[in-house]
Amino acid sequence: MTGVVLGTLTVTDTDMFALRGRFEATPAFEPYRALFEEDARWAERVADDDSPAVLAQAEASLERILALGLVLRGPRGTGYRDMLLSIEGDRAGFRPLHPEEEPL
Repeated sequence: MTGVVLGTLTVTDTDMFALRGRFEATPAFEPYRALFEEDARWAERVADDDSPAVLAQAEASLERILALGLVLRGPRGTGYRDMLLSIEGDRAGFRPLHPEEEPL
């Protein structure tokens, strides 16, 4: 396993395709915090306004996060590269983009 650990997600809730839980950031997460805060703001805004302009901004925000190339790894070292990851303060949510795919 290589890379820098940005934080730990402790799962507290699951549904069919998504996991949610507590997020404990490491100091390495700080340069990325603003990206996730922006993404959370756009997600909230889309819930109230699904106009094309708002959707385009939300998608652009998501693309900036996806461009980071993050990998979410489980305790056994397996993980996901193609995923949606939301982080708001000390809460996080995760959903694989392609649930049918095997983890790394």
